[in-house]
Amino acid sequence: MRKFLIIAVLVLLIVAAVYFLAGKREAPAFLTVQAARQEIRMTVSTNGIIEPVERSEVYAPIDGRVTGISAHEGAEIAAGQLLMKLESEQIRAALAQANTALLDARRMEKAVLSGPPKDEIAALDAAIDEASLQLKETESDLKIEEALLARGAVMRAAVDALRKQRDQLKVRVDGQKRRKQELLDRYSPEEKQWEADKVRELAGRARFLEQQLLGETVTSPKSGRVYSLEVQPGAYVTRGQLLAKINQPGKIRLRAYIDEPDLGRVAKGQPVEVTWDGLPDRKWTGVVEQPAEQVVSMDIRTVGYVICSIEGNPEELIPNLNVKIEITTQCKPDALVVPRSAVFSPDGIRSVRVFDGKTATTKPVVSGIVTTEDIEILEGVAVGEEIILNPMESMKR
Repeated sequence: MRKFLIIAVLVLLIVAAVYFLAGKREAPAFLTVQAARQEIRMTVSTNGIIEPVERSEVYAPIDGRVTGISAHEGAEIAAGQLLMKLESEQIRAALAQANTALLDARRMEKAVLSGPPKDEIAALDAAIDEASLQLKETESDLKIEEALLARGAVMRAAVDALRKQRDQLKVRVDGQKRRKQELLDRYSPEEKQWEADKVRELAGRARFLEQQLLGETVTSPKSGRVYSLEVQPGAYVTRGQLLAKINQPGKIRLRAYIDEPDLGRVAKGQPVEVTWDGLPDRKWTGVVEQPAEQVVSMDIRTVGYVICSIEGNPEELIPNLNVKIEITTQCKPDALVVPRSAVFSPDGIRSVRVFDGKTATTKPVVSGIVTTEDIEILEGVAVGEEIILNPMESMKR
């Protein structure tokens, strides 16, 4: 009897196990979710850099050495306030040479325009008057002697001597008059004009160098904050070299680096969300202001520069700060959404598997917005239907 009971219990256990296993095989092991209406957004996530809206870059106006810097990075500075001092040995030396040459040229111009020295002319006039008087007396004596010679009262040798003296005096007077005229006509009108032009040219060069020398004083072109000093005291700079950058706090924009495949989805006016690792609990918003106009190589990426505005002029976002960016390229607040893993494409037709509590049915669907996690269903599924998350696995059961 005891043996019979043991056998009966074993049989009942075996039968129960068979029914249990059979029932387990028949129960569908489906993971499902209800199709529901919710917001769906398609985004582009990337990085970018904060930059000032109005960048004021200060460049060296001359070659020279930095002798002093009056403002430090982060300091507020007013328009026209001294930023740094330069010293140009080349300009100073050139100005000294130009002033020396100008002084000599002015002296020469004065001599040319005013004529020969007055004392030299006066000496010639006195010599001419003296020689002319002697010539007049000699000519008078000669007439008397010639009259006496005609009467035989004097010897011809005396008359000839007076004639020779008269001729010598004529030569002297003519020579002195010629000398005076040569002095008066020493410089032609062309030479006088040349000297005046030379003075004008040298004066212009001196003024130009004096103007350049004003470049030793470098001032701020506008009010703002010094956010970058590119040189140190004692450094030698060349004309056009960047000295400093100045911006107005809060007046910033965002330069987003969008990878080439995503550029087609980015358009003006799309909302932008900005985060920064330095303030992980903060978020800033903005909009796309200017889509990319070209693509460029950046490290191993090919990107387009997209310019975005940032609302509120946040002063905590300073220029050259690297930030993370999310641009919403499409958004529907009341879309019928299912997880992306629930959609598959048997025979190339996009479909889902719907479970009614007993059986699973394949339904073709028309999709809309697709994100990395969700997909919008336009046709084929109703709100509240149970959608199988592992459709391919469900078809094997």
